[in-house]
Amino acid sequence: MRLSCLEKPRGLVQRFRFAYMRALAGRVPPPILTLSYRRDLCGKHLALCYREGLGKPRAWSRAEIEIFAAFVSSLNRCLF
Repeated sequence: MRLSCLEKPRGLVQRFRFAYMRALAGRVPPPILTLSYRRDLCGKHLALCYREGLGKPRAWSRAEIEIFAAFVSSLNRCLF
């Protein structure tokens, strides 16, 4: 389920970024939509958590993590 409010950019910079992504990829990826919504309230803090969690050394390579994420997404019938 996707909220329609996520699709509407808030502010001039976000409009430009969304238009750029739509021109390149045809759509704005859902994770970016989620992190962009009310960025001052939640998005920037959540992005920092993701960056910290994904930036640390780990036993799996980046490719293995991507394959695992794609597998889980397919089980959940998610289009990532």
